[in-house]
Amino acid sequence: MEYTREFSIAARAVVAALLGCAVAYVVLLLVKNHLPSFQSNFVEGFDMALADRNCDFCKKAFYGSFFLSGPIAAAAALYATYRSSGSLALSAITASFVYLALGAANDWRSPGIAIALLAVAAITVALNRDANNYLPAAKPSTDTRFSVGAGDLLAIIFLALLLIPSDLEGLTAAVRDEAHKVSYFIGPALYGYAPGLVPGLDFHSHYGPALGWFFHLIMGDGWKSAAMRAVGLNIAVTLATYVQAYFLLYYLIRSKLAAIAVITALAVLAFSTTGQFYSPSAYPTRFPLLIVFALAISLHCTAPGRLTWLILSAIMCAVSLLWQTEIGLFFLVTGTFVAAIAGGLPNYRNALVFAVTSIGAAILMCLVLFGTRAFSLEFLIECFRPLVLYGTGWGSTPIKWDLGWGIIYNLPLQIVGCITVGWAAIRLSRPSDSWHDRFVTGILLTLSMIGMALMIKWVNRTLDAVWHQNALPLVMVSAWWIRQFSTGWQPSFRRTAGAITAAATVLALLFVQDKNNPHLYGLRSYATYPSLLRWPFVSSPAVTWQEDLDQITEADAKFIQDKTRPDERVLVIALRDWAYLAQAHRAPMAYFMPFLVSFDARFLDRSMNPADRLFYDSMVERRPEYHHVQEVMKRIKRDFVAVETRGNLTLYERRRP
Repeated sequence: MEYTREFSIAARAVVAALLGCAVAYVVLLLVKNHLPSFQSNFVEGFDMALADRNCDFCKKAFYGSFFLSGPIAAAAALYATYRSSGSLALSAITASFVYLALGAANDWRSPGIAIALLAVAAITVALNRDANNYLPAAKPSTDTRFSVGAGDLLAIIFLALLLIPSDLEGLTAAVRDEAHKVSYFIGPALYGYAPGLVPGLDFHSHYGPALGWFFHLIMGDGWKSAAMRAVGLNIAVTLATYVQAYFLLYYLIRSKLAAIAVITALAVLAFSTTGQFYSPSAYPTRFPLLIVFALAISLHCTAPGRLTWLILSAIMCAVSLLWQTEIGLFFLVTGTFVAAIAGGLPNYRNALVFAVTSIGAAILMCLVLFGTRAFSLEFLIECFRPLVLYGTGWGSTPIKWDLGWGIIYNLPLQIVGCITVGWAAIRLSRPSDSWHDRFVTGILLTLSMIGMALMIKWVNRTLDAVWHQNALPLVMVSAWWIRQFSTGWQPSFRRTAGAITAAATVLALLFVQDKNNPHLYGLRSYATYPSLLRWPFVSSPAVTWQEDLDQITEADAKFIQDKTRPDERVLVIALRDWAYLAQAHRAPMAYFMPFLVSFDARFLDRSMNPADRLFYDSMVERRPEYHHVQEVMKRIKRDFVAVETRGNLTLYERRRP
């Protein structure tokens, strides 16, 4: 198959589309102060009209238009002509000029230079119309049977030693006051102590409606067990995802050494700061079914007339919608598109089967888990509400087009993704390829579409470790393309290129940094992680939990239990409200957990207005920097009266008129 020639044709079209989007982006920057803002205002909730103007809209407009026009341009170029291949060198030059132009317009604030660079890029696009690459002779695709051997077992053991901690309690205790693991797993799980509560109606499940239901089954007894199992689950999902990714990448590039090297580099890049695995969103925990979903929908591509794999992938999509709604939507769009083109465009039946099965299965699961109350508009709105929050960029960090180490995330991977989507769409719509080729094409298409969706979420924000995890699918796709181009190289040249790449990767892992977020990253962060690899060489210090956690006693839990019913929702005002409730086995009255870091001021009313009594920990007064501490203390003083104090907690009851 002439994959490399097809890639160069698609690349020529994609960079032309990139140039057009860049021109529109520069124009938007020039007029952005006259555009409406699309950034949420955290004080007033989600009132778009009250947001500050910034370039977040310009950023999303650029990437959104490029992610739409790039694949279309690639598919159109491959469909329309095979007369020339286009020059990859010229395509790379065009992309470089565009990147510099974007930097000049945004970071240097030099629109004149940007326009000049875009003009030069337009010249390179024109020259590329009649250019040709020298490409090595294409080798026929092979259907070599995939096998698992002793080397794969060693790879699994290595990843386990790399990621499993020698001291889970010490690792969890070191995280201390980080609230991410609470809002992701523990908080939603606590509502399971009261029967019949529905996310969106009775509480806010921050990432997916079923996360709390699942974690409630495994959280164990008490706050320490809940905290450790939240971190442990994060580690387990991360390890499972990387093991799956290793096997898939090995299947794609047929090199165990290269596959384990790429996956190890991505795993190390997931480490940041000295508190690891506290934030599930910075690890593959958000998309545990990514690899198996890609395999299932790709197996459907090998036999589009049969619906078994299509229905199975749709069920995985439904589970993902409940696990992490955003990822589930990515699966839904990707699966519907793949089903529509596999075996011939358009395949309305398969697309409809996938979409209806996914949505229907998700509705049925909600019915089983939450009952008929889940059939409400408010439930649906709350499921999708976090997408609005995350899509705003958390304060609209300005788009950055610098030439730092993160440049690969800002455009190159997205260009490869656009090329692959357009190329794979054309190939799958022509059912003349072998079983193996259709399977691989389906995998590449699925990974590219999901990868592009993941990249646009926190687009152009290299200061976040989540960036590296979002890049996982596109890195795997890029590795496959590199293999296609490298098969025709001389063995000595290929070994030299591999050695240079390995050295550059190690240097990147050592010196990865962002000036806007000067924390430890990569190997320097991993060096502080108590992994099994370090266990024989480093002794673990004594475990010391945060002071306010160590002070939570059985007497405090008994106080809450004595004053409340087992099925009653309880409002606890404390820095570690979740810990008190986990210890007492009570569901929160608060609409969001942890209550004092609620991201929406309206959650205060939904939490405190229905409460006739509450438990208060005076340690709250030591942390006035918490977002809602002052307001909560004012309401307690105004609306409640102290009744009884026992241990750390004081019981307050609402004042009677």
